[in-house]
Amino acid sequence: MAGRAPTKRPKRPRSAWRSLLDLLALTPLGAIPFALFFGVLSGATRGAFVGAYILSLYFGYAIGLAIWALEHFVPLPRDAEGAKPDLRRTLFRVGSYGVASLVGAYAAAFAIHFTIAPTFLGSLKDVLEIGMFTLLFCALFIGITAAYAFYHQAVDKAKAEQELHLARRIQRSFLLSQFPASPRLEVHAVNVSSKEVSGDIYDVVPAGAGAFLLAIADVAGKGVPAALLSSMLQASLRTQAESTPSVADILQNINALVYRSTAVNQFATFFLARVDEGALRLAYSNAGHNYPMLFRRGGEVLTLERGGTVLGIIERAQFEEGRVALAPGDRLVFYTDGINEAENERAEQFGDQRLEQLVAALPAGLSAREITERILDGVRGFLGDAEPGDDMTVMVLRVLEPEESPAGA
Repeated sequence: MAGRAPTKRPKRPRSAWRSLLDLLALTPLGAIPFALFFGVLSGATRGAFVGAYILSLYFGYAIGLAIWALEHFVPLPRDAEGAKPDLRRTLFRVGSYGVASLVGAYAAAFAIHFTIAPTFLGSLKDVLEIGMFTLLFCALFIGITAAYAFYHQAVDKAKAEQELHLARRIQRSFLLSQFPASPRLEVHAVNVSSKEVSGDIYDVVPAGAGAFLLAIADVAGKGVPAALLSSMLQASLRTQAESTPSVADILQNINALVYRSTAVNQFATFFLARVDEGALRLAYSNAGHNYPMLFRRGGEVLTLERGGTVLGIIERAQFEEGRVALAPGDRLVFYTDGINEAENERAEQFGDQRLEQLVAALPAGLSAREITERILDGVRGFLGDAEPGDDMTVMVLRVLEPEESPAGA
């Protein structure tokens, strides 16, 4: 049985003892700038620099060991990954590093006092100066660290925005803007991208003489991975359009491809229909997608539910195929969950019932394009000032009355 695509292992954190070895090896280098600073303050002679370097080693090792012990043996509160930083936790961590630095500094001072310089802590002024310099350098390091982290956050944000822009371009490149003209049927679809990029797609694909496929899908997740999976779904659909007559078989083939080619957390909902224009018949299969609504000219509303599970979860999933006869005046509405799950400022969802009521109330003579526009206008009016949380995709198939011509003909 074919397995799923391997997921990337997270990097293992360095062990406490590896960190300790790094501290012991790098402290002599880190002591050099401090030796230069205090050597200049002490007279800028060779002896002053040597003495300052020895003292810097004491302080470097003692403060480094104190911070090492804090990081590896004291459970500091940390923000959850991806969560907004908590000010109190941040201040507590900063204060903890400050206290650890003071403990290390005074440990070094006492070690110096009782070994190589008996007068090192000769007065209260000496004691206070050690604390002052320790806190001053601690604040300097915290500032440098914060600036470094801010720089990397800015770089990561710029990369993420560039990735989203690329994903939007990928999406727009495989969404139709011109739809095939037909004497008996009219199709129109539109996708309104949210701030992020999801994996909504729609397509109209020729499938032999007098037939075409209608597809709408929604890939789980956002960003470039979702957009690339959407592209893969569409490519697979188009390669099978004329060679595989059964829409259920096409979905089974796409499902196996998604299962074998993607990570565990990637899946997609997919609705696929084959329309025979001459016989006005529609064969369909629904892989976990929102149920398209078929509005009959007489007022009856049918939902197209037969099919199977979402794509990419079960490798050998089976899909059923449903069939319905179409008649002049029928309107078939396909949509993704960006429509029915759109939430206003009161956390109310637009819902399937509102969508059904909206379309049922539309005048019978509206074109497929006008129906999609009215649906989107209805959702936007419901949202008010709230931002859409997901892409909104709508596709409409309309069966023309005998006396009608396709819009734009």
